[in-house]
Formats: sequence, C-alpha cells, structure tokens
Amino acid sequence: MIKTKTLRTRFAALVPMGVAVALAMTACGSTGGASSGGGTDQKTITIATSNDAPFSFTDQASGELKGIDGDMINAIAEAKGWKVKVFTSEFATLIAALNAKKADVIVDAMYITDDRKKQINFTDPWYTEGEAMVVPSDSTLTSRDDVKGKVLGAQTGTVFKDLVDSLGGSQVKLFDSQAALLAAVENKQVDAVFTDSAVIGYSLVQKPNPKLKLVSPYKPFYPGIIGAGVRKDDTQLLADLNSGLADLKKTPKYLEILKKYGLDDSNMSK
Repeated sequence: MIKTKTLRTRFAALVPMGVAVALAMTACGSTGGASSGGGTDQKTITIATSNDAPFSFTDQASGELKGIDGDMINAIAEAKGWKVKVFTSEFATLIAALNAKKADVIVDAMYITDDRKKQINFTDPWYTEGEAMVVPSDSTLTSRDDVKGKVLGAQTGTVFKDLVDSLGGSQVKLFDSQAALLAAVENKQVDAVFTDSAVIGYSLVQKPNPKLKLVSPYKPFYPGIIGAGVRKDDTQLLADLNSGLADLKKTPKYLEILKKYGLDDSNMSK
C-alpha cells in the first residue's frame, strides 16, 4: 500500500537546504534534465514526486504514473509529445532535488506558498484543495460553526489538530491513522473530524462507506492552491507546462481527473 501524506507534510516548513540537498542527492532516481532520448527528437521530462496517493504515485500493478497530478502531467505530456520519467524522493527534499537537477518539474500536490516561490517558480494553479469535514451519515452538522461543544477528532501530527483545538469543542480526540480517524466517526466516538479532502475523497472512492458523510458545500479553513514547480531558470518549460495546462482545462478530461480521485468541480482552478 502506498502511504498517503497529509497537509502536515505539504504545509510543513522545508528542511534546511544543506540537509535537503544531501538527502536529494542520495535518493535513487533519474539524473534529471529535459532531454531527447533514444536518438529521437521526443523530449523526456522527469517529474519529481514523493509517490503518494492520490496525488502522484506509481501504480504497483501496472507500473504507470497515476494520481490527480500524475494524470494531469500525463495528459499534458501526451498532448506535447513528451515522454515522462519518474524521480522519487521524500516530499521535504523535492525542491532541493529539483534545484540539483535530479528532475525537471515537481508534480506532487505542492502548495504554492511565498516561501517556496523564493526557491522555485510555479506553474499556473492546477487545482485547489484543503481540508474536509467528515461526520456520521445521519449528522445534522453543516459547517465548522456548528461544532462548538461537540467531540472533535483529528490525526496526530497534522495541522488539523490545531484547527480542532480552535473550534471550541467539548473534547478533542487524536488518532494515529486515517483509518482510526474514520472508524471513530463511523462508531460515533466523535461528532466530526477534519482531514485532508483529497485523501478522504480518494479513500471513499476506493471504499465507499454509507456510515460517513462529507459535509458539502464546505469552505476550507486551510485552502491550498496546487501547482507544479520548476527551476527559476527553466522559463521555456514553465511556458510549455502552462500552455499544456490551459489546453487541458478546456477539455472535459480536466474535471474527469478530479472526480476520478474523489474531488469535484469545487476544486477546479480557472
């Protein structure tokens, strides 16, 4: 099973650059750099990912790159006539690996932040994603405003622990895994939990659970704008990715990819 990451990793501060570079350089993978391979004119683009479903991961059965971001880069590459190679590293080292030319572009649900923009350039937004509120299927709770005095839950080590602490619940319960968190909702040990919307959406696509309900519509407290990252000096690749993304957004396939992994039109980015 591929381990999923939460907003803890995507919102976390980057590790010190010297450490990150060392980690990136020791990770196994491509040597990076867009190139023409096999004696042909076909361009090969190496994407950097931490291999986490449902964002960008290698399917164990087929060996194919899949996920929200994975399917999008595949669609762009197909339209551009590119080949795609995969470089895998820890999420915290992806920017260092990119700048060390281990890969050409980060494709892994990376939030566009001011701190990261100091180190790399981002494409236009691919999609938006934040946390979700999950309640028992018969719950009447409809928003964060309704949870004051309720028993709330979150996963240990995530930013959602800070969120539930701030909501005025009668009790906060923490769980070590996403599975334990959802089981607590199902068994009504908690009135509501907060977790990564893409992770829970994908989980319910893979294994529907009639005892759980995603509150919808829901406006995230931690809204995130996702983009792909390229090196500062790689302006042509940035332009090519943006034009490919713009073309993808004009087609039904864009929304189909989001829905395939549990998101919907509320996650679309214009």
